[in-house]
Amino acid sequence: MTADQPATPERRLTRHADVRAVLADPRFLVPAAPAAQPGSGMAWLRGAVSRFSNGAEHAHRRARVAELIDALDPVRLRREARERAVAELAGGARVDVMARIPRRVPVGVLATALGVPQGRREEVAEAVTAMAAAYHLPPAPSTTTGAASPEAASPGAVSPGAVSPDNAAVAVLAGALGDGLGDGRQPDPGLLAAVAAALIQACDATAGLVGNTLAVVTRLPADLSVRWPVEALLTETLRWDPPVRLTRRVAAEDATAGGVLVPAGAVVVLDLAAANRDPEVFPDPHRFDPARVDPARVDSDGRGGGHLGFGSGIRPCPGEGAALALAAGVVEAALAHRLADPEIPYEPSPNLRVPACLHLESAATVKGPR
Repeated sequence: MTADQPATPERRLTRHADVRAVLADPRFLVPAAPAAQPGSGMAWLRGAVSRFSNGAEHAHRRARVAELIDALDPVRLRREARERAVAELAGGARVDVMARIPRRVPVGVLATALGVPQGRREEVAEAVTAMAAAYHLPPAPSTTTGAASPEAASPGAVSPGAVSPDNAAVAVLAGALGDGLGDGRQPDPGLLAAVAAALIQACDATAGLVGNTLAVVTRLPADLSVRWPVEALLTETLRWDPPVRLTRRVAAEDATAGGVLVPAGAVVVLDLAAANRDPEVFPDPHRFDPARVDPARVDSDGRGGGHLGFGSGIRPCPGEGAALALAAGVVEAALAHRLADPEIPYEPSPNLRVPACLHLESAATVKGPR
């Protein structure tokens, strides 16, 4: 993402139809990250992934990620995520799920499926969590040249010559993929960028999906929480309490959004959370109701139930199937647990909604109604 601020005020769109229209309009681009030299950590990674590129470059990079994801077996991903989550929850004691499962398990399972050796799974999951924390941060402008300094806004910024934790994390992933390739080989930059992008997308957003689903479902009586298929619980959460709240687009030329002229260079904020509760699309939109998930309502983009949790239009998320499989496995493992503390704090973020902690305990140990 670039450090330059738009010359015109940001326009915020909240209607479902308006958000979808912008996502499908090629005149609206993502804020692009500048290219950087390989070996420069997060600066290089942001400039090499599909997430921060447009046009043919984006299409090529996205295709490489999709090729990796499409080769995976979602049934196996779901099974492994469920088994690992069950092991973490075993024993019936009170567990802070967010500290132990929603990032570690999905990222670890996906990492090994993408070529990381089992012995380095935990190390890579930790590294990806560090990368995800810095992934979307805009670089700060230099005080001397006016140029962008991609790492200046990263958490725990370090002095020149030192290596920040998120930069070191990129090297950890590269080394683990190299171990998986064997024979002393190192992954080519395109493969490293594609794998990193897939893992980062499976980190915070999947943690938010798991956490937000469990936050509502584990408040219900145990017999009620299993009334609906896990897929319906996840789909309704993506509509009702999505982990990704906003996304932005920049007008490459004069265009119209929400019936208003948007001049070239202006930024449009797409409020995905508000659009997912648009009463023109979703009756009684503020009610959590997994029964509203009807296969007949799957829209033309293939997105379940019409929600915008995985994007729409030109740039839908290529990892939807894998993310849902991983989240489903974790949620299945936790359905026999109930919320132990109704007060749930959330991580501070303008764009992500992820519980900071979520304490569950086995339904068998719960005494009386909560």
